[in-house]
Amino acid sequence: MTNEWIYEKANALVQKYFTRDPFELAQDLNIHLEEMNNTTHLLGMYQVIQKNRFIFLSADLHPNIRKVVLAHEIGHDQLHRSYAKTNAFHEVAIFRELGRHEIEANIFAAHLLIDDREIIRLLENEEASDCSLANELGVEINLVNLKISELYKMGILSSSRFNIERPRAEFLKDYNPLKDRDDSTY
Repeated sequence: MTNEWIYEKANALVQKYFTRDPFELAQDLNIHLEEMNNTTHLLGMYQVIQKNRFIFLSADLHPNIRKVVLAHEIGHDQLHRSYAKTNAFHEVAIFRELGRHEIEANIFAAHLLIDDREIIRLLENEEASDCSLANELGVEINLVNLKISELYKMGILSSSRFNIERPRAEFLKDYNPLKDRDDSTY
């Protein structure tokens, strides 16, 4: 599976269902969403149970993190469903040193949540930083960096003037939903 194919898959869903909202998309895809209460480390999980697709999300996540986790889990549904029929994907951290399936789900989430035209428009501001882009787009900073990196690799962004940091794979490693639930920043 190539990164370009993942890009096309995410954008095909957006075009078909007219939304980038992962909550609307999960409903449109007939994926059952279930909440898990009082989880300290488990952010989300994707599993196929008796041919029914489920995503379990921590009820205690910051709304922007919750959106990223759900988009990531939808990535597993769209990219790895046959694997998930015999295995569950448990997300303790989304961006960390991971295997191929997790990296692919992260790339899918970046393309699903962030519109190419919108990020390119925001990047035209020479003072834009990855932090300001993340705030404007309502996503985690490493997701912005991953999106920019992927667009650059595919030749959609041709300028190297963008001042971004390499995405930290383990950015949610120490995220504790219970500790951070009332914090408006993350």
